[in-house]
Amino acid sequence: MSLWFRFYSGVVDDPKAQMLPPELFKFWVNMLCLAAKHDGALPPLPVTAFALRVTEAKASEVILRLHS
Repeated sequence: MSLWFRFYSGVVDDPKAQMLPPELFKFWVNMLCLAAKHDGALPPLPVTAFALRVTEAKASEVILRLHS
């Protein structure tokens, strides 16, 4: 069963979100979906990397880039 989570419709006008590079925006949305499946937090790095279909190094890099 798929879970639903609320997504702010105003993100379409949010400069911080809209100025993300396309690849990073995609990772952000995918990580929101992943966190929704894990009580609002990202799972351990190996699980996150697997879900994003990237290496652990890439997942860590993406998380750091979004955090900054």
